[in-house]
Amino acid sequence: MQNFESVSLSILYIVATPIGNLEDVSTRAIQTLRSVDLIASEDTRVTRKLLSHYDIKTRTISFNRVNAKQRIPTLLKHLESMNLALTSDAGTPGISDPGHELIAAIDQTMTQVIPIPGPSALTAVLSAAPFPTDRFYFNGFAPRKEVEIDQMINIGRTLGVPIAMFESPRRIIALLTSLERKIPDTNIFIMREITKKFEDSFYGTPAAAKNYFLEPRGEFSIVVAPISESPSTLDHDAIERLVHSLEDSGLKPREIAKSISSITRMSNSEAYKMIIELKPEARDED
Repeated sequence: MQNFESVSLSILYIVATPIGNLEDVSTRAIQTLRSVDLIASEDTRVTRKLLSHYDIKTRTISFNRVNAKQRIPTLLKHLESMNLALTSDAGTPGISDPGHELIAAIDQTMTQVIPIPGPSALTAVLSAAPFPTDRFYFNGFAPRKEVEIDQMINIGRTLGVPIAMFESPRRIIALLTSLERKIPDTNIFIMREITKKFEDSFYGTPAAAKNYFLEPRGEFSIVVAPISESPSTLDHDAIERLVHSLEDSGLKPREIAKSISSITRMSNSEAYKMIIELKPEARDED
């Protein structure tokens, strides 16, 4: 284990910020944003609203999917002599933004990475869902291609866990239409504009959701109810279907094992052993 007290390290703080209501920011987050030398923001305009609200004068620099590859060397250079904070548009960085790319590039013998926990749209929608969410599959933003939606549904069905995802107002109706065709009788829980003035929620079938959100506005967080049995009852065929679904998504065997382990009670080694038993040639693919 790295002894961070033995050397003087720079610090990258992963700071969770409000997902709508500015009052949801933690005291520790405010103190951190005020104390660092620079804030790397997914959208500097959004971050500046928060900084202005709390009279924080710290400089900001943009860091997002568009400029991540070009910006990482600049941020690493800053970390040689500065403490930085990383923020996303809303919620916790590194979940659905390029934050993980910066963290992966850091020399952790020289820079300490410290998370400052706080708001998250994912945990917020899961906490309000009217079904068990102690285990779930998070897909990030909803897939656009029908084959990818099929793969997502197959993973949820095989594992027997809820499927959580985000979607924009521009694409929500297309997603609900697809879910209506594929899993018409499965209920879904949707929260729109979480913590904001026009926060709204819905629970019912995809068809009913389409009727409810006739003029969709705001950001959507969605949880599909479990559509099969518990992962603890998976048989050989079910595991094989899951492996193929994840393999079709482009994951390597060890990544598949890690994914299965993260949403079941299996260890990484148990999941990997099962994959090799199903596909002996997978040893050569890692």
